[in-house]
Amino acid sequence: MLTITPSHLAGDQSSNPELLRLGGSVFLLSWSLDGPLADRQVVSLASRERRVSSASLTLGLGDGRTRIVSVFRHTGHDEIIATLSGGNLGPDQAVSFDPEFVHAMAEAPEILRELTPASRIALASALIATWPTLFSLRETSAYLGFLRQFLLALSRKPTPVLPVAALPEGKVLLESSVPARLEAVKAAYWLGPASLTRIVARPRLGKPDRSARRSLHLILDEPQPRGAGLLVLHSDVGLIVRALPERATAPTLGRWWAGKASEHDDLRSWLVEQLAGQSEQGRLLAIEMQRRLPLPVQSVRRRDDLPSAELDLAVSTPAGLLLGGWYRDSDGLLDQILIHRSTGAPSPIGDRIARFPALMAEPGGDNRAVTGFLGLVPDYAGGAPVLQPRCELKLRSGTTLFLRPAPQPADIATIRARALASIPPQHLTAEILQQSLAPVLAACQSALRDSLPEPRLRTIGTLPDRPGVSVVIPLYRVYDFLRIQVSAFAADPWFVEKAELIYVLDSPEHEAEVAHLLGGLHLAYGLPIQLVVMGRNGGFSAACNAGAEAARGDVLAMVNSDVIPSEAGWLPALARKLDRRGRVGAVGPKLLYDDGSLQHAGLLFKRDRHGVWLNHHYFKGMPGSYGPANVERLVPGVTGACIMLPRSLFNEVGGFDDSYVIGDYEDSDLCLKIRQAGFGIKYVPSVALYHLERQSISKSLDYTRGVASQHNAWLQTSRWDAQIDALMADESALPRKAAPARDAEILPRTVLRRANAA
Repeated sequence: MLTITPSHLAGDQSSNPELLRLGGSVFLLSWSLDGPLADRQVVSLASRERRVSSASLTLGLGDGRTRIVSVFRHTGHDEIIATLSGGNLGPDQAVSFDPEFVHAMAEAPEILRELTPASRIALASALIATWPTLFSLRETSAYLGFLRQFLLALSRKPTPVLPVAALPEGKVLLESSVPARLEAVKAAYWLGPASLTRIVARPRLGKPDRSARRSLHLILDEPQPRGAGLLVLHSDVGLIVRALPERATAPTLGRWWAGKASEHDDLRSWLVEQLAGQSEQGRLLAIEMQRRLPLPVQSVRRRDDLPSAELDLAVSTPAGLLLGGWYRDSDGLLDQILIHRSTGAPSPIGDRIARFPALMAEPGGDNRAVTGFLGLVPDYAGGAPVLQPRCELKLRSGTTLFLRPAPQPADIATIRARALASIPPQHLTAEILQQSLAPVLAACQSALRDSLPEPRLRTIGTLPDRPGVSVVIPLYRVYDFLRIQVSAFAADPWFVEKAELIYVLDSPEHEAEVAHLLGGLHLAYGLPIQLVVMGRNGGFSAACNAGAEAARGDVLAMVNSDVIPSEAGWLPALARKLDRRGRVGAVGPKLLYDDGSLQHAGLLFKRDRHGVWLNHHYFKGMPGSYGPANVERLVPGVTGACIMLPRSLFNEVGGFDDSYVIGDYEDSDLCLKIRQAGFGIKYVPSVALYHLERQSISKSLDYTRGVASQHNAWLQTSRWDAQIDALMADESALPRKAAPARDAEILPRTVLRRANAA
C-alpha cells in the first residue's frame, strides 16, 4: 500500500510517485516532477529511521519534465518512507508504503512512456549493466522477463544474430551486422532464458560495405542457447539489440572455416586469437584449422629490376610477432612495410625492422644480392598462434605487394630454433638483440620452462644411504665417454663409499638406450646410478637443476659427461677447499685436454670490440705445468664443466638460470650470483681432470647454426655489466704473475676410448 503524506513541493512542481516490483524483493520507485530537477534535490529511502541503500537515475521527459527512478531491495515487513528533498525550492515531500502490498510488476511500455531518446538509453544501460549486479538480478526470472520486454519495446523488430560455428566447450560463434557508423562496441551482453551475462570476448567489427553495414562477430561464452535470446551491444552510437531465432543450430567450425574464414584473413586471425584465449583445446583447434585449410602463400619474385619480396619467417610468441624475410628494391621504390591485424587498418612497422645484406638463391643456382629484414611486432594477436600473418609493402608509386608465408610453426621449441637462425651471426647487433631477438627468446625460454614435464627417476642398483657428495652429470645425445667415466668413478674408493652418481638425460628419446648402457656399466663396475630422465629437452640449466633436485648429498659436484678424473680422491680434495666461514662458496679444478695442455685454470671476463663481456679461460692451451696455472687462488669464476659447491648455496642463489639459451654462460652467471651472495670462488690446481670440451653442445644444431652464444653473452652483459667491470678491475681477483715455488708435474697423455652406446 502506498500513502502520500499531506506535504507538497514548493513552487508549481507536483509529484506523481509510483512503486513497481522489478523481481523478487527488488523495487523501482518512479517519481515524476513538473519541471527540471532542482539543485540538491534527491530521493532518500528509510525504514525504522535507518537508511535503505538505493541506486537512483534522473531521466528527462519529452515535455521538459523530469523523472527520478530509484531501485532498492527490501526484504522486511516494515514500512518504507521515501523522501524527495525540496532542495532550493522549499520543503520536502515524503511517501510511505508497505512493500507487502506491492505486487504489480514493472511494465516496459509504461516506464518508457514520455522518456527522451537519451533517457531511454540511459535507463536501458542501468537495467542491463548496473542494477543486475548491484541487486543480484542476473538470474531472477521475473526480472529477466521484464528486461526482455523492455529491450523488445526499444527495438521492436531486432535484426537476427545467427550462430555460425560451434566451438569447443559448448561455445558458439555468432554473426550479425550493424550500421557502418558504429565504430566501437563498449560492452556486449547476452540475455538468455535463464540468465543475463556479460560477454567477455571482444566482438569484432568488419569493414563497412557498400550497403553502409559492417559485419559483427563475437563468441558467446556459454553453452549454445536452445531458445530465443537477445544480444545487447552498448556502442558508441547507443544500444543495439539483436535477436537469436528459436531452434537456431550452429554448423561445425570446419564448415564455416572452409567458407567465410578462407576469404577473410583478418576474420580468420581474430578467431584464432579468440580460440587461443579460451582454452588449450581452443588453441590446438585453431592450429589444426590453419594447418588443415592453409591460405595461399603470397610472395613476389621477379627477374627484372622491379621490386620483389618474400616473407619466410612470421612466428607468433607472447612477446609479439617475429617477422623476417627479404626484399629487392633496386630503384628505391619501397615506401612502407605494414602488418595486417585482426581488426583495424594495417599498421606500419618499418621503424621496428632491421635490415642487413643477404643473398637469395636463384633458380639457375646463382645468388642475387637482396636486403634481408628482421623485426618484432609487439602485442600482436595476444601471442595467439596465427600461422600465416599477412604483410604488405607499399611502393611510392601507390602499388601494394602482399606477402603471406607458408604456415609457420606453433611449437615453442621450433619457434626458438627459427628465431636463433633468423639472422646471420655476422649481422647481429646489440640493437637487433635488444629490440627483436631477446624478447622472443625470453618468451620462448619462459614457455619452455612452464611446459616442461616433471622428470622421471630410474634407480640402477642400491643407492648409498647418506652420500656426502652428489655428482650430477647432464647427458645430451653424446654417450661415448660414459664407459671410461663410470670406470674411473668406480676405481675411486672414496667415490664408491661416500658419493652418489646422478645422470640427467636431456634427450629423453634415448631413454631405453641410455638406461640399457648404464645398466650394463652397473653390472660391470658395481657402481649404483640414479638416472633422471627429463620430460622433454630443457637445456643444460634445466637438466642440472633437475639433477640437483634429486640429489641428497650436502655438496654438489656439477660435472660434464666429457670430464674424466685423472686419479682417485678428487672429490674430497675439492670438498676440503669449500669453506663457508672463510667465504669460499665454490671451487673448481684444473682441466686438461687429452694431450696434457690446459683447457681451464679459472674463468675470467674480457670485453669484445662491441663492449660485450665474453668468458675466457686462464692460460688456455698452455702446458699443464705452466707456473701461473698451478697457483691456488680466488678467481672470478670457474667453468660449469666441473664446479663444486654446497647444495644449500646452490638452492639459495637459485641454481643455474635457464634464461640462457641451450647451454652457455649459465655457469659464469652462477658464479656471479655466488659472488653476489658474498662468497668467493677458488681455483684448485692440485686437482686435475681431463675435459674433452663441447662434445654434447656440438650436437645441438640450434646452437651451432644460430646466435645462441651471442645472445647469452649479451644477456650476461646486460645483467652483470657493472659487477663484472668492478670484478675485473680488482687485482685481488686476478692470478699472481709470480711463478710458484714448485711446478706441478704434467699429467701423462691418456688415451680415452669411447664407449658404444648400444
